Amino acid sequence: MVDRHHPGKAPTALLQRLSGGLCLTIDQLADDLDLTNRQVSDAAANLLRRDYLDRMALGCYQLTEAGEQAARAGEVITSGPKGTRDSHQLVRNTLRQRAWSAMRVRGQFTVPDLVSDASTPGDGNPADNLQRYLRGLKSAGYVVELPRRAAGTKMTSNGFKLFALNRYTGPKAPSVLPGRNGIHDFNLRKDVPCIPR
Repeated sequence: MVDRHHPGKAPTALLQRLSGGLCLTIDQLADDLDLTNRQVSDAAANLLRRDYLDRMALGCYQLTEAGEQAARAGEVITSGPKGTRDSHQLVRNTLRQRAWSAMRVRGQFTVPDLVSDASTPGDGNPADNLQRYLRGLKSAGYVVELPRRAAGTKMTSNGFKLFALNRYTGPKAPSVLPGRNGIHDFNLRKDVPCIPR
């Protein structure tokens, strides 16, 4: 169990929980560590930046060899990035930035998944914001809509659209260009136009 109010403890707890070759989902890790899905997602993104974690095809997360070595050594993971970064590599703490990190961790996701992982009380209407963001990412080929749907919570619901991250270029969330003409990728430092239909 982790002190869920201490932002620096979740990544270390996640590292230790996955040691020994375990492969666990976000939901399993949240239950095991008494954390929210968003806290697990943030902690996993922290480990991903260090190349300590891999997302497996089955939807679970497993430590890399470097992660296993760090766990065996008892490494304490701080909440900040590893090493020093240039100013162009720094990331802002916005809804879309947090959602971009959650997409990397989940691989496949719905809008409600991203709202759960990334929203905070001051984010206004996060579902609408993220739907618009996904449209922009989809137009540039960074996200694809899958043919099947995730189950909805209402009896009459036909489910939620299911998306998958198709292109990950780095930790900084791309920005949708005005007029939906594509996106600006801060990791590549260039604009990426919409894919012709």
